[in-house]
Amino acid sequence: MRMTKSGHFLIAAILTTILFVEEREAFPDLTGKRAPCSNEGEPVRVDHIDKQRCFSCICKNGLVECKNEYYCPPIDGCHMLVEKTEDGCCQKCKGCMYKGIHHESHTEWTEPNEPCKVMRCEAGVVTVSNIQCHTPCANPQPPLPGKCCPTCSECKINGQTATDDRDVTSDDPCLKCRCVSGRLTCSKKACPVLQCSADRQHQPPGECCPKCTGTRSLYTYPKTCTLGSHFHREGERFDISRCTRCTCLNETSICHRDSCPVLNCSPEFQKKTPGSCCKHCVMPEEVRTQCSYSGVMYEDGQSWKLDACSSCKCIQGMPSCAMTRCNITLPCAPGSRLVRPVGECCERCEESEGVCMAFGDPHYKTFDGKIYSFQGVGRYQFTADCEHRNFSIRVANVYQNKNTKTSTLTKRVAIKAGKIKINLGQNFRVKVNGEKVSFPFVIENKLRIERNKEDMSVNLLNGIKILWTGKSFLEVTVPASYKNKLCGLCGNFNSNVQDDLKLRRGGVVKDTEVLAFGSSWCVGPKPACTKQAKQTSKIRPCKPKRLEKNPCKYLMSSELFSGCDSKLNYNKYYKACTMDMCECPNGKCYCESFMAYARECERLGVDVQNWKTQSYCVASKVKRKKAQKVAYSKHEIEVLLKQRGINRTRSEEPPLLIH
Repeated sequence: MRMTKSGHFLIAAILTTILFVEEREAFPDLTGKRAPCSNEGEPVRVDHIDKQRCFSCICKNGLVECKNEYYCPPIDGCHMLVEKTEDGCCQKCKGCMYKGIHHESHTEWTEPNEPCKVMRCEAGVVTVSNIQCHTPCANPQPPLPGKCCPTCSECKINGQTATDDRDVTSDDPCLKCRCVSGRLTCSKKACPVLQCSADRQHQPPGECCPKCTGTRSLYTYPKTCTLGSHFHREGERFDISRCTRCTCLNETSICHRDSCPVLNCSPEFQKKTPGSCCKHCVMPEEVRTQCSYSGVMYEDGQSWKLDACSSCKCIQGMPSCAMTRCNITLPCAPGSRLVRPVGECCERCEESEGVCMAFGDPHYKTFDGKIYSFQGVGRYQFTADCEHRNFSIRVANVYQNKNTKTSTLTKRVAIKAGKIKINLGQNFRVKVNGEKVSFPFVIENKLRIERNKEDMSVNLLNGIKILWTGKSFLEVTVPASYKNKLCGLCGNFNSNVQDDLKLRRGGVVKDTEVLAFGSSWCVGPKPACTKQAKQTSKIRPCKPKRLEKNPCKYLMSSELFSGCDSKLNYNKYYKACTMDMCECPNGKCYCESFMAYARECERLGVDVQNWKTQSYCVASKVKRKKAQKVAYSKHEIEVLLKQRGINRTRSEEPPLLIH
């Protein structure tokens, strides 16, 4: 703390009241593991969270996910956090009073009669500066109404295109160009005065202005201004540097600083002379007609691209570069994801594709994320466009063992898209319009079918993708344009998991009525479908002895699925796995549940690429033969595990069954 210019000290009582409290975020960090849940998409009440009324929680991917129910203004870098909002759910950065009007922190404004003067509020400090204009064109047009700077008819600068939602900067990172109403405007403003002290400021690479790190809460005192670690009384004038003059008015520090002129030279020729507030160009004496950049010579006026976000132009023998600045993208809304289109500079939120799977005995995961089991035998509508009817996918389910009739699988897939009919059978037998085909098979601009060792893919013109393992695992991916237009065993793809069990004739049934739901989508002889489904539903529960060496427990393995358990609950995949293993305790019926879980993990950004080799679910004939041996000695097991890169202690069982 320091003494004010008037020579008076702030009394001790004030000094003990105006204290640095602590650096913290809007809410305390939540620690521990995410809680599991079973009713996908349903609201979850979490009574033990502090200020629970500020949060809404739902069951997503089998785990409880909570978000702030209210939109809280950003506080990153704020060093003047004040009391929370009226609802008690947010902390706020201190705003500013300017000419009797309150302005929120991180906001900028001009006055109608002075469009070339700009004010910015940052944590109780208003920075007033002038706007420096730049017109990178030969015939600039007058400023737009209420604006300061002239405009250019082409929205480009040094090869980079400006738009109405993103800026383009040049060698001078403080110069920003934006396209408004089809006209390019380039301007430069002074950096705002920051509330934090110099040791808490950092300069992000390529940025114009420094920023504060962390946050800070303060107790304020009436008729004073706080700036950094200093306090100033109402009406006091003070300088924080030779180029910045401030006044304390209405508990807001009003600071004036000039904007520096725009420089048309590369950073290596920008110099600041002693006693100057701004840099200026110091050009070499010789006249140049070419530019050298990264060892390549360019002629005067020539442009070249560095990457999707930056390009350069040779101007009077000096390279001048411009870079597109992407807006900070807030977390994408539910049902959408952040993507960067090929060849584009900036990421953007796009609605996510829908993915539906059938695996195992069989189990289904709908487009909206519901997992259920339906063992009906017959032909069923897997999914179809029920609005425009431009495609449909049907599955044929059969008994795995005709003698026992205790479990089923997806044996065939029938796809119809326009006039094209595709049939996918066992062992990669494929027919298109009734004719057998080899791979790759292509109908220009309509269809492409490819196969690798472990699966095959069908890509349709309308963006639908089908993955088929040639046995019983089926995955269908549809573009977001099909939202709320689909029907069948995969649900309606409307981002609401609660109505996925919708009957063909309408009405939604409960989870306990899956038999009625599945039977309603039968497209074969319906009496037979219902009869077979009822028979399969009466199967007795699996005896515990059949699962003594249950490989399904390795869905929880940190070696196979490391990092996925915090994003996707394995519980329903585990239940599906144990159901399948009950029918073949000495086989590899666990592999499809593993595959379904692994593919969901990968979609959530978790790398689990080694799960097949470590679980013996590889398609290689050589490895399959090894897995079919009757028994291994302990030493042979250890050697085999080591070859697969799996380490275990002596007390552990082998990661999975070796047969």
